[in-house]
Amino acid sequence: MATPRSHRPAASVGPWLALAGVLALGAAALWQLTYGLSAWTLDQRREVRMASHALRLPAIDVQNQHGQPLRLFGPADGAGADAPSLSAASAMPDVYLVDFIYTRCPTVCRALGAEFAQLSGQRDADGMAGRIALVSLSFDPRDAVSDLLGYANTYRARAPGWQVTAAQSEDAMRGLLHDADVIAIPDGLGGFEHNGGLHVVDARGQVLAVFTLDDFQAAYAFALAYARRSHRS
Repeated sequence: MATPRSHRPAASVGPWLALAGVLALGAAALWQLTYGLSAWTLDQRREVRMASHALRLPAIDVQNQHGQPLRLFGPADGAGADAPSLSAASAMPDVYLVDFIYTRCPTVCRALGAEFAQLSGQRDADGMAGRIALVSLSFDPRDAVSDLLGYANTYRARAPGWQVTAAQSEDAMRGLLHDADVIAIPDGLGGFEHNGGLHVVDARGQVLAVFTLDDFQAAYAFALAYARRSHRS
């Protein structure tokens, strides 16, 4: 007598197709996030983007320590046309030195302020006041003009050579931080955990180099060499 075969329902391929789709989407996202698996940390990703000329600071409307509206990293046209560009407020700089701060910061931002104060004097002594612009850009939406002015007075930041600024739109600031691979996360104690460093940026907003806090003299030397090359060309 033949033994009857057990019959099992055929496994549905639907869940496997769904899983394959999820894995494919995840792989695509990972590929994009790591620039083709070439960058596994934020610093590496930033290096890859700079090397491919893809790291840029978008034009952003800000106000400085005197409450003056400005547009950074872009022409004063289109949206926010009532805000003159930094180049319209002064001679067109060849290059910017940009740091990201918040005025309540008791540690890193204080060190950045002291470094920028030193670089401001060095730039003036080198005769580059109209060609290397210093910009301190606050990412803290609480920073009002009075806060910016207090920070500027502490470190003797004088506009237009050194603008201490805050964005007029929180959304625009978040977009710029995202584009620049800068992280600023509230720490729950009224401050922020943030990275950033010193950004050397050309007049169009392209990030040419990023230096750590300890390498501020190297950042200035890079900006100085770039400004001199730009003048010769």
